[in-house]
Amino acid sequence: MENNDPVNPLPADVFRTAEVHYEDLPVSEISASGQGVPSTLFAPPEIVSGWDDLERTFGEFSRHIKEQVAASGPEFFYQLKNTLLRDFAYEPSYVGGQLDRKNLRMYEWQRGELYIHSAALILDPETTLEVTYEPEGRVKRLLLESDHRRITYLGEIPAGVSREEGNAVAVWRTQRGKDAVAANTAEFLDDLSDIYIDSLREALATRRRFIEDYGVEPHRIRLSYDDQPYEVNYANTKFRRAHIHALPVIRSSPLDARENIASSIRGTGERGTRREARARALVNRIMPAGETDTVSASPAKYALLWVRDNRDQAAFMDTKPEILKQSIEVLRATDPDRKIFLVGDDLFKGRPELLSAFREEGVLEDVDADTLIRFWAAEKNGGTALSNGEQALFLHYLNTDADVVQVGIESGALESAICLGIPTVYFQAREHVGDKGTRWQLYWASWSFGESRVSEEPDGSKKFFASGRPVKRFDRSGDVYPPPLMTARRVEFGPDLPDPADTEAEPITVYYPGNITVGVDQISTLVESSGLIGMVRAFDPEWSEEAWSASQYYAEQIHKWTLVETNDWETASRRYEAITHSLNGMVHPADSEVRRGYESAGYHLDGRHDREDHQRAASTVFSAAYSAAPQDRGTAVTAALREVLTDDGFKARCVQDLRLVALSAEEQAKFASSVVEVTAANKVLRTIGNIAPDGSPTTSKHVAEALSTLLPQQRAQARQISTADGHTEKVPEADSQSARSELSPAVRSADPALRPENWAAYNDADLAALQERSQRAAAGFVERARELHQRHVALRTAYEEQDGGAMVAHLRAQGAAPETIERARAATAQDIAYTQRRAAEAQTTGEATAAQARTINLELQRRAGLSPQQLQAEESARQHLIAQRAVPPPGVSRRPGPQQQTPGRGQSL
Repeated sequence: MENNDPVNPLPADVFRTAEVHYEDLPVSEISASGQGVPSTLFAPPEIVSGWDDLERTFGEFSRHIKEQVAASGPEFFYQLKNTLLRDFAYEPSYVGGQLDRKNLRMYEWQRGELYIHSAALILDPETTLEVTYEPEGRVKRLLLESDHRRITYLGEIPAGVSREEGNAVAVWRTQRGKDAVAANTAEFLDDLSDIYIDSLREALATRRRFIEDYGVEPHRIRLSYDDQPYEVNYANTKFRRAHIHALPVIRSSPLDARENIASSIRGTGERGTRREARARALVNRIMPAGETDTVSASPAKYALLWVRDNRDQAAFMDTKPEILKQSIEVLRATDPDRKIFLVGDDLFKGRPELLSAFREEGVLEDVDADTLIRFWAAEKNGGTALSNGEQALFLHYLNTDADVVQVGIESGALESAICLGIPTVYFQAREHVGDKGTRWQLYWASWSFGESRVSEEPDGSKKFFASGRPVKRFDRSGDVYPPPLMTARRVEFGPDLPDPADTEAEPITVYYPGNITVGVDQISTLVESSGLIGMVRAFDPEWSEEAWSASQYYAEQIHKWTLVETNDWETASRRYEAITHSLNGMVHPADSEVRRGYESAGYHLDGRHDREDHQRAASTVFSAAYSAAPQDRGTAVTAALREVLTDDGFKARCVQDLRLVALSAEEQAKFASSVVEVTAANKVLRTIGNIAPDGSPTTSKHVAEALSTLLPQQRAQARQISTADGHTEKVPEADSQSARSELSPAVRSADPALRPENWAAYNDADLAALQERSQRAAAGFVERARELHQRHVALRTAYEEQDGGAMVAHLRAQGAAPETIERARAATAQDIAYTQRRAAEAQTTGEATAAQARTINLELQRRAGLSPQQLQAEESARQHLIAQRAVPPPGVSRRPGPQQQTPGRGQSL
């Protein structure tokens, strides 16, 4: 229903569906200027060709590495990490935490970043991307999983290999469905080789996805190698830069942006035709024949409920079963015509008890829990899996043909669809809203740019929270921008931080559900796989009686914890932490660190914590097993452990624990209203088309104002709009200031509101408001120029004194290759030139804006000297001009929202 011509006033039912006022949304406070710094970090053709060749022959490269390891032993890993893997990539480029820079970066293991970074690369041609790999980082992430799941390598570790690398191999093998212990030394070294080179393999594969799936030019993607500590490159990357540079394009033209994304993904020629056909084939499986007619007054309605079920160290972002159930129930009650699909991972895999409970409760009645589960899989698509791009095309075409809303826990997989304008409601733990949640808030909140500073007490001392972290304040510069999208909303759940204002405090409760998910899965995997068989080998018949007694203690602790009744996240989380720790203690009974860790964490259960019959049961189950002959004891103990972990009562408690996280009644109501809001926004945009009723290109601001019942029929006048209760109200014309701030500099310079010949249409208050804004903007530009000049002088001085700057000096001291040093020198020179140019631009703009403010002041002084008769004559002329003006005044009052009533409140980025 999209069009390119002005349409009649929007139907009244659009406004009755939701009463949304975008002024009431929070303001995302972004510590940047808002003037992006284009990237020139391109890969030359010979480098691009080299990466293509390496990707094509990677199997041969891998075999060569393994042959070298077999010949030289573990000592070869040092050469592999420090020379061979480094030679294929650039050093990470300088970002310095500056959000204006467009040299984007993501790490190869961050698969969730693929979606928003692809959108940024498509929508903003001034961006480039580094795909960074870090072999040591791969080992560290495996060790995090080892600590989280208490997985240790139980076999013999080859000489020259660390215990940490052994534990990494154990996790690596477990993740691939293998026994945690390698069959021999050669197999172990092969696995360790794979761990180190897999980061390069995945970096090449990620690069290929951007090129093939999203149509990004190969020279705009570079590989980089990072072996520095977290705070050097990773912490300064600022991944939200992808949002900051992609979303303004969507704000200025949401329909054009979605078409540009879809077009780039689809591609051209035969390949494009094939990709479109594969995506539309899936749409046709979803929609019955006849429902794809988009001219129908009532298109088919669908709700796509995404399931994220990784069950790993990031499981805190996995789908919460009870929230999924509540989402289904809310949609049934409020929108019964909307067909519900579960999408993504299989929530019930390995959880038959959860599936049975949902079926018994009627949760899955009339819910399609099969068609779109792993909808990308090869077996569902003619033997070839859907690529990331084809998945996005499927969602785009479905949204084009039907009335769709997608729902899910915050996950990168939702972001392509969000950028394509698909109505989205996402859930986020309240503890994360003020920190990591600020990135996703950029989709639907208003924006302001400025600088974040440490707040001060009246005596000039720095202000701190009770945690010791500094209290920040945000100094806004310039205007507040409208939300980029009105088709996305957040629903918060769970408890808040102890001090909600201290947004950088470490979340606590948000991780409890993840511990439960991982714990339940680990127990299920241990029982269903060969884990218990492998565990038998860990019991040494030669253990001392003291060791066997300690092992039995841990076994009985496991049984006691399986019997504990829980009704809160923390207790349930501690159940699985204690069981995981005890499983480790059973096979490492003589490890004093394990025992101290168990007791210091407060996991020990005694008679005071449980019923007496539970205590007797726990003692009885394992006493017979530990009384068996030493050579048979391992088999007997694991058999008893299986009996405990497969007990029906414990399985029921596991299901109950998985379902502890639920929405409150208020949060369910927020979810219901959010679905109405985002689907109404999509309906508004479809109805308006590419040309708004005022004749200008449609922006997200038009959608926001329409939903706020503030969209005028014409720019020259207000109009009557029907409200939900049937009465009408006079709506003033919309303030154009935030819309003007979206314009390019060339267009902004011709803004009628800034031309003196138009000031006759403005009253004194409007003109004074324009003067005040000009003065503030001028001061901001001058301060920015001063800071940029200082930075330029500092960079230039360091460059001259250290023959290339601090980074070059550092690299030279580390013995870096000459070409690496030259790249650093060139990057520093670029920064020097950039800061000099930006300082001059800021100074010039500040002076021009200050001159504008002085001119306005002269006009105000002229008016102050007029006689009453002259004032009356000018007021009559002003009213005549207002009736005919093409541009509203700069200071029309608006009904204030919460964020306007509390200036400065928002999330600083």
